[in-house]
Amino acid sequence: MTVFRRPPLSIQGKLTLAAVTPLTFILLLVSIATFNLIHAGIVDEAQKKVRNDLNASRAVLEYEKIRVADIVRLTANVSDLAEHLTADSLIPLASELAATRRMEGLDILTLTDHHGRILLPRPQGDDAHPLPFVRRALAGVHYSGVVLLEPQQLQLEGDGLARRAAILAPAKHGVVPAVLEERGMFLVGASPVVDHKGQVVGCLYGGTLLNGNMPLVDRIQEIVFGSQSGDGNGSGSATIFLKDLRAATTISLPSGERAMGTRVSPEVAQAVLNQKQIWLGRAKVVDQWYLTAYEPILDSSGEAIGALYVGLLEKPFTALKVRSGLLLLGLLLLGCAFGYLIARYISKALCRPVLELDAMAMQVAAGERNIEIVPTTRDEIGHLTTTFNRMATALKERESDLNRLNRELEGKVAERTELLAKKSLELIETQQELVRSEKLAAIGTLAAGVAHEINNPAAIIRGNVEILMMDLPATHSGREEAEEILKQTERISMITQNMLNFAREQSFKFDNVQVNGELADILAQVNHQVELGSIEVITDFAPDLPAIFSDGPRLRQVLTNIVLNGLQAMEGNGRLTVRSRYDEQEIRLTIVDSGPGMDRATREKIFNPFFTTRNQGTGLGLSVSYGVVQALGGRITVESRPGAGATFTVHIPRQPPSSSGK
Repeated sequence: MTVFRRPPLSIQGKLTLAAVTPLTFILLLVSIATFNLIHAGIVDEAQKKVRNDLNASRAVLEYEKIRVADIVRLTANVSDLAEHLTADSLIPLASELAATRRMEGLDILTLTDHHGRILLPRPQGDDAHPLPFVRRALAGVHYSGVVLLEPQQLQLEGDGLARRAAILAPAKHGVVPAVLEERGMFLVGASPVVDHKGQVVGCLYGGTLLNGNMPLVDRIQEIVFGSQSGDGNGSGSATIFLKDLRAATTISLPSGERAMGTRVSPEVAQAVLNQKQIWLGRAKVVDQWYLTAYEPILDSSGEAIGALYVGLLEKPFTALKVRSGLLLLGLLLLGCAFGYLIARYISKALCRPVLELDAMAMQVAAGERNIEIVPTTRDEIGHLTTTFNRMATALKERESDLNRLNRELEGKVAERTELLAKKSLELIETQQELVRSEKLAAIGTLAAGVAHEINNPAAIIRGNVEILMMDLPATHSGREEAEEILKQTERISMITQNMLNFAREQSFKFDNVQVNGELADILAQVNHQVELGSIEVITDFAPDLPAIFSDGPRLRQVLTNIVLNGLQAMEGNGRLTVRSRYDEQEIRLTIVDSGPGMDRATREKIFNPFFTTRNQGTGLGLSVSYGVVQALGGRITVESRPGAGATFTVHIPRQPPSSSGK
């Protein structure tokens, strides 16, 4: 059973953890406190805005009430109104009052006599049951306020007011039945009509119906919240309630219709309508959450007959809180990451001397003595570093004498060994060169003697064969044999000539040689000496290859021998690559063939005289080339392995050796 063991925490990790943990805790507490402050601030600002919006909405409603009262007062103070009323001349007044009502946008504009009986827009009989605000006007007091008129009174006012004021409260969840609200809530102004004697001869009152008054709530919404989206559910909404029913509202249902007739929540109704208090809070209106404010609408007797509502959509504030929370979270993570990096850096700086001491102690244990750490601090770690340096110095001094003796002994042994090895290498190289020179000299002498001895009988044979061929007609049966004898004597002559060239002491004539041109000429004429077949010849010449001071014909002979050797090795199929390169000291000419290659034993013998791997040939071409290149101060190297072709590289100095030129 394998027991998992948690790796020990390093000092650097412990220091980092000790620094980051309290920092993270503090940042977390600060973030929570900041978020709570931001949340409280957003809620407080939202409540202030809702309260201010409610005040602004009340001001708009109050302005409309004052406007109605002013219209009624100004109309009642017209001088001919009392005269016509006293003279009982109502026909001219009817058209004037109707025109005023239409022009001022009033829903009612009614004239009564001094008993409160309605005279215009149409008489309603002798029985007078004047409304409370009418009685106050007949008493000589101007009235302005909000009133709730019963359906019977609406019927008396005529002009379809009862139908316009009706509000259908739909059934709710099959439990609360549908209810038809037929009362009308009006903004009313009433003023006494006074004759020239100062006597009250009648009353003029007018008003605006709040039931279904969409232009008024739209104007409240536009003034308080600005332009809204076309769906009616912008960032803010406004509503006028008749009791607990929405009588006029900017809130839309999912179907797109105004939410007329829907009820306020029981909690709000209890606080606003029953307790006559302003209510601020969060409420779900239709299908969205709003930050709302409700204020009771009181009549002249102080009874709450309705409510004024404004609401701010909660979604923007929620989004603001979410953004604030995400921002704080990001700052917390950034602060933690930044604190981690700083703690990591500081802990690494604190632990670096300890780690250096550990590494140095391991080096001392491994045998290293030339060690010293520079103290970077004056604390305990600095003291420990100084003590470690003293220990390393003492150990170094104790071993220095022994090491010095050992080094002196090893130096002497190494010096003697190196000198012996150098002398041995020079001796071997000299011996090899001497053996090669003696071998080449002996072979040259032998080759010269053999060539002289063979040349004489070969010349006699060739002369007699030529005479014989002159006497033999072309159709003679012995003509073919005579031609073969002549061909073989020519081959003998070529072999003896090569042997003489090998044995003859060479002389050189130096001049400027354009090696790229020589290579190009060789490759252009080589097909006259060997059948190329399917061999592909590739040239890769250095374009700026400088001219060299050398023997051009001899160098051409060397390159020709190597190129022919590569072509013959490929037997009419393969690729021959010829490349030229140079540096400050020499030029390098490389001939690469894709032939069968050579093993190590063949490579060691390739430059020996008379060594060849082919059935035909003298084996002198590469030997002669080797000698020529050596005489020019250069060298030939070969790289090859079986099946991988061969690479011959000719190294020629850009200037000939000082001993050349003979």
